[in-house]
Amino acid sequence: MSETEKQTCQSVRDPLPDDDAAFLEMFETCSLSGKCWTHTAHVRMAWLQMERASTYEEALQKIRTGIMTFNKAIQSVGYHETVTVAFARLIYDRRQANQGGTTWLDFLARNGDLLSKESPILHLYYSPEILATDEARRAFIAPDRKPLPEPLSNQAGASHLPCSSK
Repeated sequence: MSETEKQTCQSVRDPLPDDDAAFLEMFETCSLSGKCWTHTAHVRMAWLQMERASTYEEALQKIRTGIMTFNKAIQSVGYHETVTVAFARLIYDRRQANQGGTTWLDFLARNGDLLSKESPILHLYYSPEILATDEARRAFIAPDRKPLPEPLSNQAGASHLPCSSK
């Protein structure tokens, strides 16, 4: 990867790479700028891991490991297990409903509510008080407002390893 590609996103206003493979490579090699590690980038990475994994469980493990490894590389302590699992379930459910075959941009166009700051999707499932707890950061907590979708079927895809710790 060239130095230009590594510097693609230097602020929250700069775009992330359009190419999904380039984006995921930057994430997995921990060369994506920390400023680019936005909520949208989290959702995109999770969607891409779902595309590549053979099962929901495999994708979830890659999402978890990837976030923790990337956060360590950029010296962030922001990992939240409940938010990670909840978004993984929502993304998986939405992908299954779309019958696969969509691109990231198609998925984004159909599921903009996953990115909404005005009406955070998790507030349909969780009270803010639950999400704010240390326990919810450390371990998955079941929703207190309504159940999350359960991942019931496997999604075929390719396998790919997350970046190693730097």
